[in-house]
Amino acid sequence: MTGVRRSGRGTTAVVPLRDGVSGKSRLAAVLDGDSRRRLVRVLARHVVATLLASDGIGRVVVVTADPVFTRETLAGLEVEVLEQPADRPGLNGALEHAREVLAARGSGPLLVAHADLPALTPEDVVALLAEKAPVVIATDRYRSGTNLLLLASEPSGAFEPSGAFGDAGFRFRFGVGSLAAHVVEAEAHGLEVTVVHRPGTAVDLDTADDWSQLPDEVRAAVGQQVPGLL
Repeated sequence: MTGVRRSGRGTTAVVPLRDGVSGKSRLAAVLDGDSRRRLVRVLARHVVATLLASDGIGRVVVVTADPVFTRETLAGLEVEVLEQPADRPGLNGALEHAREVLAARGSGPLLVAHADLPALTPEDVVALLAEKAPVVIATDRYRSGTNLLLLASEPSGAFEPSGAFGDAGFRFRFGVGSLAAHVVEAEAHGLEVTVVHRPGTAVDLDTADDWSQLPDEVRAAVGQQVPGLL
């Protein structure tokens, strides 16, 4: 398959963000509720700021069921906060809603980025955008999950929102084993897939073991703001 042409308007980055209460529950053994809430804020600000600093990103949209917490968290950053409807629960529901809203505006390529990637750099983002396949997946350190997912705007119709009955277009398949699920989804629509594994995109911070896998300088930067992690 030939390379896909990216839209000249820039890629829209979509960041799903949970509320400040339920997030990072697997770190409860080392962080109390207030510290976990602070960690969610620190990581989300890092990811959004990184996206905003990345060449090729035209805008950043954050989709969330808790817009008050999200606006407080991202105060001072140039982002759009999109509220997740109560009847579209879960991560995939949030992303499908965001894609439908953006598609109605005529948006181009879409990059989904999780909000808990403390080692993510602008260089990582630019490297993903430089890939030519219509579907690009940055996998986690276990090479089983999806930490970032890039969908090109072409070929026409392949990425149209699936609608109420899921009868058209590539659908988000986040969850356990999402790398394989996204590859299968792409192949079902005749779309070439490139899988990327980079240190900056591979570690999402959910557990104490994840923390131990981060570079020393990243742990120092995050730990300075969330002392309980040190």
